This record gives sequence, C-alpha cells and structure tokens, in this order.
Amino acid sequence: MEISGYRVKNLSYITIDNFFTAEELKTVTQEIKDLKRFSLSAEKTGTAINEVNSLKKTGTGLFLDGLYSENRDASDILKANRKLFAPEIQDYATEFDIIFEYMRESNQDTTLLNYYAEGQSYAPHKDQARISSVLFLRAGEFTGGEFSFPEQGVTIEAVHNRAVVFPGCATHAAMPLYGVGTRVSIAQFINYVGK
Repeated sequence: MEISGYRVKNLSYITIDNFFTAEELKTVTQEIKDLKRFSLSAEKTGTAINEVNSLKKTGTGLFLDGLYSENRDASDILKANRKLFAPEIQDYATEFDIIFEYMRESNQDTTLLNYYAEGQSYAPHKDQARISSVLFLRAGEFTGGEFSFPEQGVTIEAVHNRAVVFPGCATHAAMPLYGVGTRVSIAQFINYVGK
C-alpha cells in the first residue's frame, strides 16, 4: 500500500494506491463479477437526487451489508476492506488531519458496490457519513471515470485499486466513462452512532 495525504483549500483527503493485495484483488474481483446480477438501479439504492428530483447517479449498485447481514465473513469484499481500519492507515490519516480520527472512533460502516458503464456517472453530491472511502476497480478499455471534488477544483484519476478517503460532507462526483468496460467503485460510509 502507498498512502498519501493531500490538502487543497478547505479539503483534506487521503489516497491509498494498491489497496488490495494481489490475492485479495483476485477474490474481490470474482465476487464483484458474481454480484453484478444483483445490482439495482439508482432509485433502489437511495441515490441522491438533485433540485428537480432527478437521480444524480446513472450506474447501478448494491449494499453488501444487507446481502450479507447474517454473515459478513462470507464476503471477500467486506473482509478485505476492513483494512481501512488498520492502525497503519488510521495513524497516518489522523496525523495528517484530525478529521480522520472519526475512522478510529467509528462503530458503524456500510459498503455500497457500484457499477458504471459507458456514459454513466454520479453528479456532485455529499454523503451522509462522517468519513467516506471510494475504491476504484477497472475492467475493460475506457477513458474518463475520474473522481472529483468540484468545489476545490480537484480531479483524481480512477486508477485501478486506488482508494480515496475523505470527509463525507465534501461535495464529490464520479465523471462519465467512455469506451468499453466497467468502472467499479466500493464505497464505504463510516459513522459513529451514539448509544
């Protein structure tokens, strides 16, 4: 893993390249292929809407927590993405910006698997999470599909096996892709729920 911190204007974010190991990537990729048949349209995954009640996302998706509610250990994706909470990542992130302390304090997270095909995107939106992470996986030959923080003028290439970790309140977007293939994102929403 290669962890890097960035600060642009009022936004701190972390990128993690080579997030999954080669073995994890193999099993995660297989699960992504197996689950595609269960993916739902944007209106069924609680996608954000714009001012005229149109959906902001045009891809499909699936919340893994509901699917694996009885046995999260049955999911290679849910097991492998737990490393986001590893001390190596949390220590780096918190030292970079205290906002990421929310990761260490988290007692609830959910995972949304998204599939984007040609022309599909997710317009600028905010998440209902303290911290969000989006991991990119690519299959096929296409251009575009970048991830952006439009209010800060930041565009991040959706490099295969790269995660971006950021405050959920930051406006962000997934740009359309062009060509043959699929851009998959594994979005993790990290929260703290009081008792």
